[in-house]
Amino acid sequence: MKPKVKIKTSKTLKFPAGFLWGAATSSYQVEGGISNNDWATTRREPPAGLACDHYHRYEEDFRIAKKLHHNAHRLSLEWSRIEPERDVWDENEIHHYFHVLENLKHHGFTTFVTLQHLTLPAWFSESGGMANQKNIQDYGQYVAKICQTLGQSIDFWVTINEPSMHALMGYGQGMWPPFRKSRVSQLTVYRNLLNAHNAAYDIIHAYYPHAQVGFANGIAYSEPAGPRSFMDNLVSNVANWASIGYPYTRTKNDFLGVNYYFHNVYQFRHLWVRKIAKPARERQTDKGWEIYPNGLYEVLQKLAKYNKPIYVTENGIADGRDQYRAEFILSHLRELRRAIANGVPVWGYFYWSLLDNYEWPVRREIEKTGYEMKFGLVAVDFEHGLRRTVRPSAKMYAQICKTNAIPATVSGGRRKERG
Repeated sequence: MKPKVKIKTSKTLKFPAGFLWGAATSSYQVEGGISNNDWATTRREPPAGLACDHYHRYEEDFRIAKKLHHNAHRLSLEWSRIEPERDVWDENEIHHYFHVLENLKHHGFTTFVTLQHLTLPAWFSESGGMANQKNIQDYGQYVAKICQTLGQSIDFWVTINEPSMHALMGYGQGMWPPFRKSRVSQLTVYRNLLNAHNAAYDIIHAYYPHAQVGFANGIAYSEPAGPRSFMDNLVSNVANWASIGYPYTRTKNDFLGVNYYFHNVYQFRHLWVRKIAKPARERQTDKGWEIYPNGLYEVLQKLAKYNKPIYVTENGIADGRDQYRAEFILSHLRELRRAIANGVPVWGYFYWSLLDNYEWPVRREIEKTGYEMKFGLVAVDFEHGLRRTVRPSAKMYAQICKTNAIPATVSGGRRKERG
């Protein structure tokens, strides 16, 4: 029998008025029918195929999100649909996304629109992708086209999703397209992606001077294995600088978007840096990731010095049985609320993901199709007509969205989290 989270409230913790509550998706992971980007054309990874068929069922999915009391939604545009060949624009696809965004507006959602979420058009990838600095101009032309055609329906512009992860997985570890292993290329791509963000920032502001523009930064909380070890502290500080200090000192932002999933513990021994295996915990995600909500608080504290509005643009758990998702959301939101109480300007939270979807495979021994990991508030039956089923945890999150508040304490799970 599935364990239930029983909520006993000693008091509630309110969030600021106007706080944004929602969930996130990305085009390749949910839309289906995308065949012209670097992920769809590779032979190294299984293609997304039909995915959730969100392309045709977005009205149904947005109605579900509305019933769950979300007031904001993060989605991405598929560049390869809009510009299938260099300088060739598909007006039908632009028209499609116009209707998608208008449907969100009809339901009263604040829109967070990601312009590039890990995938690239095949033609762009074949010309060197983001490893080729000259290609930043092509990206800029795409951004300008979006400004001209869809910009009126975009409230927050997320130029690029997780530039550091794009560079690491595609060029550092060689596990994602274009499957290269070169630390030099990794650093080059990371720098070019940040430069592409800056170019997009300027283009968007030329069309919309008061636009809210940022990027979704994947930030892990890194700490030393030995708090008193100079070298352990040095390594963890470098890791935090690489994910926070370096990108934000090189970029222009109206807000800071944070994707939080990971907690890293670093140790320096015998002239070698390694990540320490963390103690086995009672709860892990289906991916085997540690659940460490306090890391979100620590990351938000580090971002406070930039004096920008902060939005958690992704935070979620792979949990096919929906066993831990409710506690996961609550425990992370308590840490987020604690950061707000300490003066950190956090103004929104997007759970990943609204739907079970195609996930970027990283463990090929268990992720053979891309659909093994279930992150969704809404379950999708990929074997029986893509039927949507709202999970119990989604209803718990809906109550939070509706009341703009969380209970201060939780009991009934395996352990209490710090509030």
